[in-house]
Amino acid sequence: MRVLVLDDDKVDFLYTERLLSTAFSKDDVVVSWVSDPTNTEILDEIDDYNVCFVDQYMGPYRGIELIQKFTEVGCLTPMILLTREDNQALDEMACQSGASDYLLKDELTPALLNRSVRFSIAQKTQEKKLTKSAFTDGLTGLANRTKFDPALEMALLTTERANTFLALFLIDLDDFKNINDIYGHPAGDKLLKEISSRLKGSVRKSDIVARLGGDEFGVVLNGYRSEADILTLKEKITKVFDKPIKFGAHTFQCKGSVGIAVMPPEEENRSANELIRAADGALYKAKESGKNSVEFFDPSIGEHIEKVAGIEHGLALAIERNEFELHYQPRINVGSNLICGAEVLLRWHRENQDPVSPSVFIPIAERSKKILEIGRWVVEEACRQQRAWIDAGTEVLPLSINVSPLQVKSDYFVPHIKEMFIKYRLDPSLFEFEIAETALMENLTYFRERLEALADIGCTWAIDDFGVGHSSLSRISDLPISKIKMDRSFVRHIESSSSSRKICNVMTLLANVLGLGLVIKGVERNSQVEMLSLFPKDELQGFLYSKAQDPTSFENSLIQQAHESYLANPQQWLGMIRRHYG
Repeated sequence: MRVLVLDDDKVDFLYTERLLSTAFSKDDVVVSWVSDPTNTEILDEIDDYNVCFVDQYMGPYRGIELIQKFTEVGCLTPMILLTREDNQALDEMACQSGASDYLLKDELTPALLNRSVRFSIAQKTQEKKLTKSAFTDGLTGLANRTKFDPALEMALLTTERANTFLALFLIDLDDFKNINDIYGHPAGDKLLKEISSRLKGSVRKSDIVARLGGDEFGVVLNGYRSEADILTLKEKITKVFDKPIKFGAHTFQCKGSVGIAVMPPEEENRSANELIRAADGALYKAKESGKNSVEFFDPSIGEHIEKVAGIEHGLALAIERNEFELHYQPRINVGSNLICGAEVLLRWHRENQDPVSPSVFIPIAERSKKILEIGRWVVEEACRQQRAWIDAGTEVLPLSINVSPLQVKSDYFVPHIKEMFIKYRLDPSLFEFEIAETALMENLTYFRERLEALADIGCTWAIDDFGVGHSSLSRISDLPISKIKMDRSFVRHIESSSSSRKICNVMTLLANVLGLGLVIKGVERNSQVEMLSLFPKDELQGFLYSKAQDPTSFENSLIQQAHESYLANPQQWLGMIRRHYG
């Protein structure tokens, strides 16, 4: 027996699991746990479980609402509500929402669970016989319109909470009536069943495929994280019409028109009816354009998806084609007015195309997880370049590398960096790693070990875009953080906004009091610097001092700085032993 427990409290789950193991033979029960009800990968397979326990209070979610949603989409798995609240009204609401039973957590016993599970399964077995036909198309075995509409509503709810893409495909078979008229209704039925089977096989089990009536189908693709995913699925779905269909001695070709409505993660959620109308409008355009075609409701969305998919494909080949290059933007020490380090910035020069801005390709790389391979390349290339400068006798300075949360989460993150330091014979103190404030705070417990592992060997850590997240000062003081980088938005408005000016100067003072280094980014004018209350150890970065430079230009800047320093004070250079990192 497979049991699913939806509960955000691990202690409560373990307690329930222990009781179930006592209530039933350990060999007879397999218990799975989901703490986040937006986990579509598991929840879309809920019908594979024999029984499901649902906690009433899971953060912003309510168990009764989830049970009601599952019931509306035709879920036939028994749902048992768990709560600490002994409330008659809640009991009645649970029953009305489709719950098989209502149990108080504080009163659970093995015997009670055994009785409740057996009763609920027996009750649902009878319901399954009655409801399966109500939610299933008799000819194709797909979901029918009765199940499709609430299933789409449920998909919209989960995609909003999980911040993923949702796409609705409406498919209409072209000239289906002619096939019926020429070959007869049995041939039409064969066609519908074959297309249904192909559609089902072209998507994940968790996606929704339904026959909406006659020769029209609906497909809901939910939980996808990149535009390239949607484009790939579009190709898979249109390919169901490529292969001819055999019926007895006859072979006929079936074609279909497809209308697509896409809801990206950043878009305000639409209702199911709005999405259906949008996809229906796209389907109408596909029919009008001559049939056997695909149309997006908003052509600009289709163009955007194809553009992003092209970028994602290009990213997969960029390293192999040697299209990436690192540039270095100098940081200036306030006290000495000299370059004291540089931020490593990635540039992508696509073959025979215009350069792509990092603000465009980095988010795509993160969504597609290609940032992992790209991030490893950036670390190695920065190490290789640092070693080349050292070997050339250049006075090197610390380099600051931005890292994605996905990189830090990877088990290879710390070992790879250590491996590069050994490979290129580098002092770890020559490298600083930056992570965005919001990403750090959201993954604090998990990231702490990784931060400490690199800090222990001499690397430093900086919090990037500081001031826009929700950092707790007490938490920062407990982390191996050496520096904060003020978000550029504060400096941008420092001349026109008194609140931005106050925030900048309070942050400057805060960093000094905490003994943290401070980098102020986005400095473009001297007038901005004049409004800052700076300390000698603070650092400035921005176009006022320099844009990001290619390796040769940055090396020349370091050589020029050393030359000017010598001319200004040659005595301090006499007998000086060059700092050596190699």
